Amino acid sequence: MKLWLAPLCFLGILLFYFVIGMLGLSLYGAVFWIGAAVLTLLGAYYTKHLPDPEENAC
Repeated sequence: MKLWLAPLCFLGILLFYFVIGMLGLSLYGAVFWIGAAVLTLLGAYYTKHLPDPEENAC
């Protein structure tokens, strides 16, 4: 499960921007910055659970 958290957080940034933009909250810059910062930090934290490229080599 932790393997998927990093990509989901980074894709969540795109979805977050899209949803906030569609709701008309694009005028609130703090909402964008805080949301993107939180998702980026979570995604960066969970990259340690991604497998090393050497483990997948045949």
